[in-house]
Amino acid sequence: MNKEFQRQLKEIALPVTVQSLMQSSLSLIDQIMIGSLGSDCIAGVGLAGKFTSLYSVTLTAIVSVAGILIAQYRGAKDERGVSDSFFLPFYFAMLLTAFFSVVCLTAPKAIMALYSDDADTVAKAAVYLKWRTLEFLPSALTLFFSTMLRNMNKAKLPAIAGIVSIFSNTLFNWLLIFGIGIFPRMEEAGAAMATSIARFIEMAIVLALFAKEKEMQDIYLRPSFRFSVKFLKNIAAILVPILIGEFLWSLGENVYAGIYGHLGKEPCAAMTLMYPIQGIAIGSLGGVASAAGIITGNSLGANNQQKAWSQATDFVRLTVKAGITIGIAVCALAPLYVRLFNVAPETRLSTIKILVAFAVVFTAKVFNMVIGGGVLTSGGQTKLITIINITGTWGFGVPLGLIAAYLFHLPIWWVYFILSTEEFVRVAISVWLLFSHRWMKNLAVKSAVS
Repeated sequence: MNKEFQRQLKEIALPVTVQSLMQSSLSLIDQIMIGSLGSDCIAGVGLAGKFTSLYSVTLTAIVSVAGILIAQYRGAKDERGVSDSFFLPFYFAMLLTAFFSVVCLTAPKAIMALYSDDADTVAKAAVYLKWRTLEFLPSALTLFFSTMLRNMNKAKLPAIAGIVSIFSNTLFNWLLIFGIGIFPRMEEAGAAMATSIARFIEMAIVLALFAKEKEMQDIYLRPSFRFSVKFLKNIAAILVPILIGEFLWSLGENVYAGIYGHLGKEPCAAMTLMYPIQGIAIGSLGGVASAAGIITGNSLGANNQQKAWSQATDFVRLTVKAGITIGIAVCALAPLYVRLFNVAPETRLSTIKILVAFAVVFTAKVFNMVIGGGVLTSGGQTKLITIINITGTWGFGVPLGLIAAYLFHLPIWWVYFILSTEEFVRVAISVWLLFSHRWMKNLAVKSAVS
């Protein structure tokens, strides 16, 4: 790694990583609070969270397309291209937000009944899902303007807003879950409400910081509804495949959640207890994934393919080393972690075994996140990434999970490990694509509008 790469990595990745780790760490505190309400609540919140991930993953895919294009147009010093690359995906995101809001507000119980046969779990999941709908709009605005700030070399600013949001979320969780002082006891509804309040706070801070920074840097950003045919074709070629791929991947994750939910309340609770550690482990490299797309995208936009390749190999080495190290740490800390929760002994033991399985596949998971979701998409080759995601999830993960759970009736940790082996399939395809150099494309075409 040269000094310039280290500097860029520090400026972009470190703030995002700190924010991700803070979010995941305080999510652990949230989970401990929710855990005191019983296995029904743990399982219900976990399953509802999986459905909201359909929205968040699809939204993040749209934002990532904006980030890819913004990075390349900034590398090419094309201000109008940057502006259009922000607003066209933003319009798609608003349509997505409206659709999911209507669905979650009108049919929460029917949705959650798909995930579990347990009436109490479904009831709590439906309440949580309905209240979480309030966070959809502020989350979308925050993600878009945070992406813009990171591309303006101001990654620290959205991180500051995120940290404030995290502490706000934890505070309101405590007040609203348990009904402290003048606040009503809302239990799982309180957990969802706390998240929504925190998202509004984060949005307000990000928008204020962006407005100030935009004026200081004199950034051109004007809403437009007129785009050239060439620009529309360019963005459609990237957006459509990644939307399909990320949605189908997230839908596969929801099928996994349905498999866990139908294995029983306690196994499902064990899986839910695993999620905070998964969030911390993956979040520790979340900033690296963001940096991978921006750094290599800038180089490709500047027509410096040799530099982009050198950066890509640096990201591979960093990801593999960090993945192995973190996986070992998860295995070592798993027995201590489960002692934090007031759950049955069998639920604790199941959680430990699930965490060990997670540690085994962790390096493959983060390789797919950093290299597949960052480096390879920086050149706009989202069609190939879509094929990778669909092949892994639907060609291997879903069938293997169904066979393990319903044909062989294996315990949940074996079901999780077997379906997670699809990560290795995706790694193999991604490595081939990486070394083929087919991903190294300059997308920063001129004349973004007619």
